[in-house]
Amino acid sequence: MSSLRDAMSHAALGWVKPELDETLRQVRNEVEYYAEDPGDASRMRICAGFLHQVQGTLRMVELYAPAMVAEELEQLANAIGAGRVADRDEACATLMRGSVLLPDYLDRLQNAHRDIPIVLRPLLNEIRAARGEDGVHDSVLLAFAPDSVTATEAELDHAPR
Repeated sequence: MSSLRDAMSHAALGWVKPELDETLRQVRNEVEYYAEDPGDASRMRICAGFLHQVQGTLRMVELYAPAMVAEELEQLANAIGAGRVADRDEACATLMRGSVLLPDYLDRLQNAHRDIPIVLRPLLNEIRAARGEDGVHDSVLLAFAPDSVTATEAELDHAPR
């Protein structure tokens, strides 16, 4: 059953991936614009809007762990824009890193690799730490893909980080 669900998610991802890539490129542009002019908080609102769109699209195609990354990135963009981060430059770097790594993970899924949400944990925890939040526990991510508990070392080693 899980392999059928994965195949359907991969097919659906193929339909929306070009738009996701473009939207995440726009996120990176907004982060760069904001870094050049940190007084322009509207850049982070725009960035958060793009990330909300990414999150919704990923939920629609039932890729819940990547959607969680997009949601955390959206919350980080909102926190940066509102001045609620301890280190703005580090938070922007984390936001940029997340917007680069998320498409890598989606590329991997699109190329028929297994969804192994646990590899997203370091990124999720980095994003949450930038907002001063506690990290997520493995069990949260394992709930998205219980069969990923059996991921091989090779699968884990070749996952984007």
